[in-house]
Amino acid sequence: MKSPFFGHVLIFLMISLSRFPHVTASLRRLGTNLTSVTFIGDLHADVGCAKEWVQKTGLVNVTSTPYKWLGDPENDALVFLGDYVDKGSSSASVLQFVRSLQETFPDNILTILGNHDFFLILDTALSFSKDNPHPLGFPFYDYAYSFMHPEEYLESEWVETRTDDEDIYGVLMTALQNTYAKRMEGSVHLCAPECNSEEQVNIFETIAPFKTNPELAKKTQDRLGTWRSEYAKGLFDSGLLRWMTNQPLVAVVGDALIVHGGVSKQVVNYMSSLSTHFDIDVAEALQTHINEQFQKFFESNLNNVTGPNMIKGRMTAGYLTELILDLVQHRGYFDRKSGCSDVNHVISTVNSEELPIKRVVVGHTPNSYARELCGGKLLASDSSLSRSFRAYGNMYCPLSSERAAQYAKGASCGATPEDFCDGSISRMTRPSANDPWPTKMERYLLEELTPLSELVMDELLEEL
Repeated sequence: MKSPFFGHVLIFLMISLSRFPHVTASLRRLGTNLTSVTFIGDLHADVGCAKEWVQKTGLVNVTSTPYKWLGDPENDALVFLGDYVDKGSSSASVLQFVRSLQETFPDNILTILGNHDFFLILDTALSFSKDNPHPLGFPFYDYAYSFMHPEEYLESEWVETRTDDEDIYGVLMTALQNTYAKRMEGSVHLCAPECNSEEQVNIFETIAPFKTNPELAKKTQDRLGTWRSEYAKGLFDSGLLRWMTNQPLVAVVGDALIVHGGVSKQVVNYMSSLSTHFDIDVAEALQTHINEQFQKFFESNLNNVTGPNMIKGRMTAGYLTELILDLVQHRGYFDRKSGCSDVNHVISTVNSEELPIKRVVVGHTPNSYARELCGGKLLASDSSLSRSFRAYGNMYCPLSSERAAQYAKGASCGATPEDFCDGSISRMTRPSANDPWPTKMERYLLEELTPLSELVMDELLEEL
């Protein structure tokens, strides 16, 4: 996708954006009196580990009903870095859990959106067909890897149980293993109820056992389409879809700019140009021209529909979709040559006397545990907390022990997910609200709270 942030295009954007009402807003969330902020990275549809990590922070009792805040209500905060869904089989449960936490403790918990959450919003809220294409070409749940795991539908309370569901699932798993064996996961799509683009290669026409059995192919394709339709209705009726669209894509907590992927040098320069044009801070430009425009689009459109996949409009004003994609997918900070320079540029551009920024905190780019880079100016919080991701990466493999034992597994699905939760989460603390935030953070393992040692940092830099 070509970047719109240069030359005459920038001038056009400024003119078009001048039609937006000026609203004084702040990117800051959760107040200025914080002395402790804990960061939890990508959860990817593992509700068991999500609850265990939150309990481990000591901030929330998740075994009580309702949940009880155990931290200091004035000084402690918990930040989720997005990507609550996909790859595992409990996306809906993680969304319900995180929403409940955020709504119960709105002054202490921040939940931002990741790329997988954003794609789920598009796939669930928007109407799309060959005549009115998906804004990104086709729905992301059509991918044969990395997004909505088929087992999610079998586990969901929103999807009706049918006597042959397990058989349909087993056939679909076989086709996926055949796809992975041919290294075709990047080109084959789970088109259901149909393909939405001529560029898509339909698994139900090209991969065994469907290729030679059109009756089985149609039955499986129809069932997958039904599962998706029922699941989308559940997201809509439960209010989870609307809740997701009310969450920010970028925010500030403490002295940290919080964003799932990152803010590229191009986008922050564009925001700087907007700030000059509208006489506002760069942080306010991020808030008004990304967060607020995203939320306003879905608020107005969801109020006028009665179910999922009914919004015909698109987020075209000000290249909003492109801006969001940059924030949720950027990985430039991890470039060996230019990454830290970009981090420093973003910090210096967004930083102001009213809103001091000293670091950037991101998810999205996974590792074995959280990483502090660029002299403490970058916290990479995605530590592969999801057990299904640790075992299988982006591939769709049988997840429950019963299904794993029943269905044949190819080389891509030879591992077994661990019973225990692994990875790490991070925390920054300061003595009082009048003290500066320290450069170094602490890292939580499940067993104990440990500082990020120089030895660990050396290992991380070698991995990069």
